[in-house]
Amino acid sequence: MPDLQDQRISRAVLARLTRPGDPRIHALVQEVGPRAALAQLLDDPLDTVFAPDVDPPARTDARRVAAQVVADTERIGARIVTPEDGEWPASLVDLAYGGTGHTALPAPLCLWVRSQRPLPDILDRAVAVVGARAATSYGQHIAAEIGHALAEQGWGVLSTGGHGIDAAALRAARAVGSAAAAMPACGLDRPSPTGNQKLFERVDLISAWPPGSIPKVADSAVNRAWVAALTRGTVLVEASLHSRAAGILSHALAVGRPAMAVPGPVTSALSAGCHRALRADSRVRLVRDAADVVAHLTALAGVEAAVWAPAWVVLSGVGGPYRALVADRLDAQGWPVARFDAATVARIAADCDALAVRVGEIAGVTRLRLTGRTVIQIDGSGTPTESVSTIAADVDGLYRLDGWRWEIGEPPPPGRGRDERSPARSA
Repeated sequence: MPDLQDQRISRAVLARLTRPGDPRIHALVQEVGPRAALAQLLDDPLDTVFAPDVDPPARTDARRVAAQVVADTERIGARIVTPEDGEWPASLVDLAYGGTGHTALPAPLCLWVRSQRPLPDILDRAVAVVGARAATSYGQHIAAEIGHALAEQGWGVLSTGGHGIDAAALRAARAVGSAAAAMPACGLDRPSPTGNQKLFERVDLISAWPPGSIPKVADSAVNRAWVAALTRGTVLVEASLHSRAAGILSHALAVGRPAMAVPGPVTSALSAGCHRALRADSRVRLVRDAADVVAHLTALAGVEAAVWAPAWVVLSGVGGPYRALVADRLDAQGWPVARFDAATVARIAADCDALAVRVGEIAGVTRLRLTGRTVIQIDGSGTPTESVSTIAADVDGLYRLDGWRWEIGEPPPPGRGRDERSPARSA
């Protein structure tokens, strides 16, 4: 009989009894630990946190549940991984921050993994390649090309394993080797959709749901957030305006992951979601293939470790020169990466306003608003609907306006004030 004093068993039982991603259970586990949390929940249950397909709390036999979960895990050849294990993905800690304007999400209580490889080997260089289930032949072709090329270059692919884009990327990556993993929002003994059963048998499988859990639409959103947090970046290949899959980009940005989208024909409704994401948030990068994806990911990794030096930069068509700190390397598109203090952001915002007055809002001029430690970017006609993105200041209080194309400029002429003559110094 499994020991309920074992933290691994306690977490697995909690995951079986409660709703995935429930912040109250997560907070309780953080406060008292999984063993005490399970005991407290059974002694003084909150009916609303229990999963709908389990017995009422008063009739719950925790030892019986533990025995069933352990037996089912062994039956399907999986293992339970918890935050106490060395292979637990450290990237899940980013879920707690949530990003500006985005609700923080708890990490899973534990993970079920069916793979001979430890999780770091699966996830350290994984990219989420996702999109529409009812994908077009164009979308599936692009997804397959991206998945195949990523695997050839030593990157992995992680997706939910759904029909369409997700499955196309996984199949192509798996054809190269073992660089493919699926994370369905259900138990690993009944991965969904059933039509992809042969694919699920060939790839690594990860789930936050215990064996026996059936797929539910309501669980898909939290699962996509976990997929975004587990990967180095997310690529949306094809999605309609109302696609649930497109929501993964906001999850990726909220946890600090690069978000990318593939453009499609302007007449295609299944590319409209990608196009809207590219218009609405300047942090979403347009990519055409795996080369663009890798270039963006590696450029960002390089920028994080960059050496920053004072410089003056010009934003073509808007104004400048603006004092900045500029990285010792360029971004994926070959443009300088610049960071600005609050006063300079305010000056850029004023110049954007002046440009909008000259050319008209309809021209799509990006507007800036500085509120505390956050910059709000408003694209398009100036209406916030579907066009607002936020940028939080770095720890040193400087802002990097992603998606803007800066050029190195000359210092301003003398007489414009001491602050304008001396760029900010690197700490």
